[in-house]
Amino acid sequence: AFHRALKILNETMPQKGVEPDSVSYNTILAGLARVGDIPSLKEYLINMTNKRVSIDKYTVQAMADGFLNIGDISGASSMVQDIFNQHDTLPPYTTHLKILEFALSNGLVFEAKRHVYFIQQIWKWQPSPHNDKMFCDMMEATKRNPKLSKEALQKLFRYFGEDLDERDFF
Repeated sequence: AFHRALKILNETMPQKGVEPDSVSYNTILAGLARVGDIPSLKEYLINMTNKRVSIDKYTVQAMADGFLNIGDISGASSMVQDIFNQHDTLPPYTTHLKILEFALSNGLVFEAKRHVYFIQQIWKWQPSPHNDKMFCDMMEATKRNPKLSKEALQKLFRYFGEDLDERDFF
């Protein structure tokens, strides 16, 4: 079934004059993420950006899931940060928690703290005149999410037997 979906995206849709949209690409990315096909994930992300198909939270989620499914926690965190820096898009808050849980459950405290540092940068973000309303809403929702609060993050670290103390916050 997956190969058929790829054929439809790559051949059938273009032959019929239909341009794949973000839903089409995100469906393919989610499937590739499940099997951990990182080279293909990257290729389809590049195709999306080259065709100016908008990247949304589900795109970022699929990319992070792909890296996590092969155990590349650093790659997942870096991908989330890179897409944010290049495309002003964040994944659903659950992706941040998944990255932290994978890192902590694998004893990668440094990686977990690196992602907490990224979350703190989101907390410090302030809107500017060049930001559109949708971006501002996304940032505010992430900043104010109680599951990503300082207290919630400290509780998550404690659950895994690790400390996240005042020295880890700026």
